[in-house]
Amino acid sequence: MRPAEEVTAQAQALHRRSVVIDGCSFFLRGYNDRIASGGLTAINFTVPDVYADAAAAFADVRAYYEIARRDPKVVIARTVADIERCKAEGKLAAILGCQNSRFLGTELALVEMFARLGMRVVQLTYNERNFAGDGWMEPVDAGLSFFGRALIKELARCGIVLDLSHIGQRTIMEAIEASEQPVVVTHAGLRKFVDHGRTVTDEQMKAIAATGGVVGVTSFGAFNWRGGDKRPRLSDFLEALEHAISVAGIDHVGIGTDSVVEPGGYPQKVRDHAAMTYGPYSEKQVERTRRFKEVTAGLTTDDHLEGFRSMEHLPRVTQGLLDRGYKEEDVQKVLGANFLRVFRAVWKPLPA
Repeated sequence: MRPAEEVTAQAQALHRRSVVIDGCSFFLRGYNDRIASGGLTAINFTVPDVYADAAAAFADVRAYYEIARRDPKVVIARTVADIERCKAEGKLAAILGCQNSRFLGTELALVEMFARLGMRVVQLTYNERNFAGDGWMEPVDAGLSFFGRALIKELARCGIVLDLSHIGQRTIMEAIEASEQPVVVTHAGLRKFVDHGRTVTDEQMKAIAATGGVVGVTSFGAFNWRGGDKRPRLSDFLEALEHAISVAGIDHVGIGTDSVVEPGGYPQKVRDHAAMTYGPYSEKQVERTRRFKEVTAGLTTDDHLEGFRSMEHLPRVTQGLLDRGYKEEDVQKVLGANFLRVFRAVWKPLPA
């Protein structure tokens, strides 16, 4: 039997030909070996800090433009054509995204302003309640707010993709119903395998697919751990991808590693806030996290799975899907073509 880390010439060639998109990553400092090894064409980056206000979000966006200015291998992706050009030229298309609409406050005018700066993906909430709706951590999921409904319409008008990761069960279904555009979950585990608020149900995956959207299955270790005394493996992630495909369809599944592009880049203030805030909400989830850390002792924070450390090992996913009998064109859909289809449908130019 071939080792899990071995990638055949066929898989390598297919991966090189493919548009490869990571639905969620963090902390770009420039093009690096991890991006190159993963064959990444585009990455949706969490640009404003999840607790940023508008001024801090502007500064964070500015920092990404500075990276692109000094690194000729990085391009800010404002259009699908930018992603296609990066593929042709061997560059990285950096998609400006966010994981919390908190930076908008209740100012809908800011949506267009940030769209003109290049913001292309906006996640409705991040774990907790904000003006738009409830995150998954809230003990009472009150659903989508009046402002949240207006925000969804404005995001669509401004050509910004709506991301429904991290949000409450009622909120996600109401947001799907309210949207007239394809919606995505850029990074989530599957409830089929893991009973956690950061996972999506089969019902939700079907509803997302019905909009024409995409479910980005995450390789994050905790959401691929089935319990027991062994680390999650690449095979667990491939099993999750297969289940998502069986439920949502081959045209509606992608990958969101939820991993840092620059090792060690995760800010301590976000870790501190999570440790201080989230424990009282869900002792069940805290206990699960404790057990997972015991099982994965010695596994560094950006090492998600045994056999799949991070985005640098994405060619192993290509190999794994081929080994499971998927056609080359279907593997390409999962690697990035499905996300690209949504971007093409939603990213509309604003009038001058």
